[in-house]
This record gives sequence, structure tokens and C-alpha cells, in this order.
Amino acid sequence: MTAPVHCGEQVLRPILDDFLDAFPTVSAKLHLCDRPMNLIEEGIDAALRIAHLPDSSMVAIRVGEVRQLIVAAPSFLAKHPRIEEPGDLAKHQVIAVSQADLNSWRFPPTAGSATPQTVQFTPRCVVDSVHAAIASVVEGRGVTRLLSHQVAEYVRDGRLRIVLRRYEHAPIPVHLVMPEGRLSMPKVRAFVDLAVARLRTQLARLAVEAPA
Repeated sequence: MTAPVHCGEQVLRPILDDFLDAFPTVSAKLHLCDRPMNLIEEGIDAALRIAHLPDSSMVAIRVGEVRQLIVAAPSFLAKHPRIEEPGDLAKHQVIAVSQADLNSWRFPPTAGSATPQTVQFTPRCVVDSVHAAIASVVEGRGVTRLLSHQVAEYVRDGRLRIVLRRYEHAPIPVHLVMPEGRLSMPKVRAFVDLAVARLRTQLARLAVEAPA
């Protein structure tokens, strides 16, 4: 199986552990990486994908959705100019994650326009770990953009605040994806039967309330 690193650690790994407990004769290999693996060439039975999927012969079961959120610590926001529109980000310290856009962030078009807004910036710090980005932002080092499931607990307990909520993109779907024919394999079918409801529950629990 494969999944993005943070989502695999946070959401999929506990479900896989329970599956292995329920089926002691089955073994598993979980590849955690933020690049999309070729499921057929790399012999993957199932993948957790956070993306708008292209048309393909793959079997895809939707299990939830996530949103891109821009967050900062209350301590940081209290000491710096207000962030009321995307262009304000150019005045702030940005902590970028190396798998994501490093020098610019795009936003949906404004009313009456069909062109997305793009904000250019020079990041103050670039990290290659979601955990590292969250830790720095929680400590008041700057602003970052992450997925809602990655920051949900920090937003709920007040360690992080969401900014620019009315400029968010539409949610990104999350699917469990399998090459055609894999569901006929008993071990894959057993995993899917156990995992789909659990994934939906976990992703719903990690959702952050959408803006009004």
C-alpha cells in the first residue's frame, strides 16, 4: 500500500494495524511518500490519494475530503500586520514545505474574474517535513499552508488560527485507489471492507469547520 507521509502516519497506519490484527496470516508493506507511485509498475494493491483524480482504469472509492488552510499562531498574528487578503502574505514570514509551492501560492479568482490570484514570496524557511512546519508555526515563527487534517488538532485547541478563509480553494477529494482487478483478491477486498468506513470516520473527525 502507499499513502502520503503525514496522512499515512496519522490516518492509514492505525487502520492497517487493526486489519493485520484481524487477519494474522496476512502481511503488509506500507510505502509512505509524497510522490504519486505507479501502482501497477510498483506492485501496489491500494493507495490513499489526496488529489483530483484523472480519468483512468483505476478503481477509486471516495473516503473524504481535505482543504488547504493558511495558518499561524496567535502570538505571531498579534505582533504582525493583519492578513486580510492574499497580497498581505508578501509582508510576512512564510514557512514553506518543500513538496508544495515554494515561491508562490495560488488562490481562486476574485469575483468577476476568471484568473486565479498568485502571490509571490521568498520563504523565510523551507522544510521537507509537515511536522517541522507545524512545530515552527506553533512557536510563532511564521505562516504556512497545509492540509486541514494536518492542522485540525492545533486549530481546535487554539494553538493555530486560520487566516484568509474566504480565499480558500474548493476541497480536495481523498480516495482509496486500486488497479483494476485488485478487488477480486481476497486480502485486498478484506482490507477495503474494513478500511473504507474507518477512513471516512477518521477524515471526518479531522475536518476543520468550513468557512461560512
